[in-house]
Amino acid sequence: MIILPYMLRPKEQLHITEHYVSSPPALIITDELGDVWTLANEPDRPDAPRGEFAFMVLRNGIPTGTVASRFERRNGRVRAFTRDGWKRWTGLFFI
Repeated sequence: MIILPYMLRPKEQLHITEHYVSSPPALIITDELGDVWTLANEPDRPDAPRGEFAFMVLRNGIPTGTVASRFERRNGRVRAFTRDGWKRWTGLFFI
């Protein structure tokens, strides 16, 4: 996995992503803490949701351990669509 500069947390928080923004099509999502969320650049994982491409979800360039086809910021929370359905970020991991 290659970590690119846009995947890392900026030194200064510039903005917060609006509610109901989804990735893809958005490249990154920034939450209230300034954390940058994006998808890794290695597609087509065996634990992908059926019939979809999936990627590791990255938080500040670090894998979260969750593979998802998309993720979004909704009502101030980050959630990811996985093989098991929607999971939300608790602050430490997706449940």
